[in-house]
Amino acid sequence: MSAPMNTRLPSKDVYYFTIRSNIYQVVLLSLLIFLPWNTKTVLDIVSYTLLSSEILIGVILCSNFLIGLYISQKSNFVKKSVSYRVRAALKGACFYVLAACFFHVIAVLYGAPFFESISQTFHFGALLASMAVFPGLCLLGLNVSSWIKVFSLNSADLGPESVVQITAVSSIIGAWLGAFPIPLDWDRDWQEWPITCMVGTLLGYMTGLIIAALHLCIRYNQLRKHKVT
Repeated sequence: MSAPMNTRLPSKDVYYFTIRSNIYQVVLLSLLIFLPWNTKTVLDIVSYTLLSSEILIGVILCSNFLIGLYISQKSNFVKKSVSYRVRAALKGACFYVLAACFFHVIAVLYGAPFFESISQTFHFGALLASMAVFPGLCLLGLNVSSWIKVFSLNSADLGPESVVQITAVSSIIGAWLGAFPIPLDWDRDWQEWPITCMVGTLLGYMTGLIIAALHLCIRYNQLRKHKVT
């Protein structure tokens, strides 16, 4: 996972908000994942995989939507009409669903059941899309050049864009690593598809949030000192 190359500093408000929002998401997701583990409650991802994943997806979508809304208000000085925002939201929702379907197909190509567990596979795709794609939709919108800048040219601005870049990559890596325990002959209930991949995705996302916050903190202070001197 390469570090973003753009050295433009975010505003002080955006810097502190980004750090706080990363910490908030890590703490909240940790509580939602690990406290209910094997408790047989609706949040237990082992016992109620679909329902708990839907709750987690809702929490992640709402969190990133609110974060994107705040960042856009702080950085975008051009006021958009209500109709424009509604159209943008509908297009973003469509792209999110397409991303979930895309990850569903990728999971099947990598060995997920084709006819069985269709709902479980789609929930996994939706969960991965909520962490790897939806934050980008909230912050970058549907501007293709912005996506190319962040993910292809490795030129994400320090701050929210670098968080989007790092967490997207770490979520996908986490989903891939989560598949490794499935074929092991341990006979554990949590080895059933797609529990380990979901947990891997969530752990990858949280790891990305921590790495992104540390990277932002270190680079922000380095660049501030450099500009002062």
